[in-house]
Amino acid sequence: MTRPGDYPRVPNCYDLLMRIVFPSLALLVVGLGLLGTGCSAPRAYSLPDPSEPGDGLLMAPSMTDPIEPVNRASFALNEFLFAVAVEPATGVYNTLVPKPARIGIRNFRNNLFFPLRLVSNLLQAKWTGAGTETKRFLINTTLGVGGLSDPATHKYKLANTGEDLGQVFGYWGWESKMYLYVPLLGASSERDVLGSAIGLGLDPASLVPAARLGMGFNHISFSSRALLQMLKTEYDPYELAKMNFTLKRDAQVRDLQLGGKHEDTGQTQTLMAIYSRPKNQRFAKLADELEVNPEGFARPLTVSLWLQKKHAPIAWILPGLGGHRLSTRALALAEQAHTEGYHVICISNNFNWEFIRSAPADYLPGYMPHDLAAIRAVQQAVTTHLTAKHGAGHITGQSLLGFSMGAWYTLNLAATSPPDTYEHAVAINPPLDLVHGLKALDQLYRTPGKDTRALRQTALLKIAINQKQTAEQGAGMPFTDAEASYLIGLSYRITLRQAILSGHLDGRDVAARRRLYKRVNALSWEDYFTKILTPHLAQQTIAPTTLTNASDLRQRQATLAAAKSLHLVLTSNDFLLSDEHLNWFRTNFPNQITYNEKGGHMGQLWKTEVYQAISKVIRRK
Repeated sequence: MTRPGDYPRVPNCYDLLMRIVFPSLALLVVGLGLLGTGCSAPRAYSLPDPSEPGDGLLMAPSMTDPIEPVNRASFALNEFLFAVAVEPATGVYNTLVPKPARIGIRNFRNNLFFPLRLVSNLLQAKWTGAGTETKRFLINTTLGVGGLSDPATHKYKLANTGEDLGQVFGYWGWESKMYLYVPLLGASSERDVLGSAIGLGLDPASLVPAARLGMGFNHISFSSRALLQMLKTEYDPYELAKMNFTLKRDAQVRDLQLGGKHEDTGQTQTLMAIYSRPKNQRFAKLADELEVNPEGFARPLTVSLWLQKKHAPIAWILPGLGGHRLSTRALALAEQAHTEGYHVICISNNFNWEFIRSAPADYLPGYMPHDLAAIRAVQQAVTTHLTAKHGAGHITGQSLLGFSMGAWYTLNLAATSPPDTYEHAVAINPPLDLVHGLKALDQLYRTPGKDTRALRQTALLKIAINQKQTAEQGAGMPFTDAEASYLIGLSYRITLRQAILSGHLDGRDVAARRRLYKRVNALSWEDYFTKILTPHLAQQTIAPTTLTNASDLRQRQATLAAAKSLHLVLTSNDFLLSDEHLNWFRTNFPNQITYNEKGGHMGQLWKTEVYQAISKVIRRK
């Protein structure tokens, strides 16, 4: 069995800064999804009872939060400090200080945690861990030149144990009962606050507060760009922060073992999608943000754009289900199109909270004609603005590039537009029948059944480790099919939760918000379509059969065939497609497909040959 410590420690967004002066800033990246974002038009529907009440028990749990208003205020304060001071300062710091120097400072600071980790191991009778920490300290202090490098990890494969006094108290039987978000200290609990306070006496850096502050700032410099991106993409980051902190600390206290044997399935291959990233880490910061007022929308909508210096066609990037315009995979595709010479415009998905909060007051996503009308309204508003600013000749055409649900929109837009509207319409891993695909997500979420605690903890720990691995290393992570299925289902269930909650949380007190979360956690994608969207459309005299037909691309076979610009990127084991659906695509578009036997759902996009195949399709002549 493999302990987490045997892998490189992963600074996910909740433990990046746990032992420095400003650990909270790692949480702040998910920003004020509810605080300070203004009011939105409430969605015109009430929440139904769930078809599968047990689904609510599958959601990852969060620690009890009796002082939530105070904690959210602390969260807001830290977000403000990050936005106005820390993030801009780290940008300047990263420019002036070479990365090798910053890594050396980080290693030096980590070496100073030796007394804390050693004592924490001893107090839990973890003699092997105490020995490992002693070896690490001696090796890094001598061979590592005072701790400036980390040969203990890189040469001798001795990973730090990551123990602290909060874990000691947990080992002794103290179970955290109260979530705390402390100003300038971040996510914690009553147990961990005491552990951190006592731990200051075991931290040599505490003797020189200014140096401790400086080393803490240096640590932040490695994550500020990612934190800023998360700040812009999450709806209720406070809730996600609390959930992840709860899972992380429980796993650390219980010394959770990774274990398991890698299973090579479509679901485990899907997890490789996290390695589809922009080649330029600063690509997101190169974007301009344009606020447009699409016709009929309740409020302005922000889009991201990367313009060429001279005239060029537009590439519209359509992210997957619930995807934000600055999500990693959207940025990777946007960068690829921009490299090929396109003006690039990225719009958040119709199921994303940003899109929903701006859309018409009576709009619910999921009905194809209404979704396409909303997308076209955004396209028209953006095109009108760019033409007025740069002249009609600055835009020489347009193409569509979408993945997952964005690919489904791509195909529908191409099928319902004049054949020559788009020069290219590239659909990456689209579902054929949207309702079928969303039901598949429900089934993935229910894979663990009643035995979810250990599975979800090991699954979440493994995916956190994978975030910092190379694709080649990540391919060997021992994910089981059940773990991968649950992770995929959980991710999209959180997407559904955010979509439903958009506009429902504003103005509610804590008790009402808690009840609302509990209720929404049990709702499935099938519930959304049958119990929320269908009745909503019925008020507009749109029949359930009309919704069903609109969700199935086979109803538009003739117009799809007429759209000569189509190109599909498919895999043989995508869980959104049944064998019948895959065969339909391959039969009707035999010469317009980039096909891979493996990859699951978008898990092949990190591969060089797939990247090159897409580039070849969209390359301008």
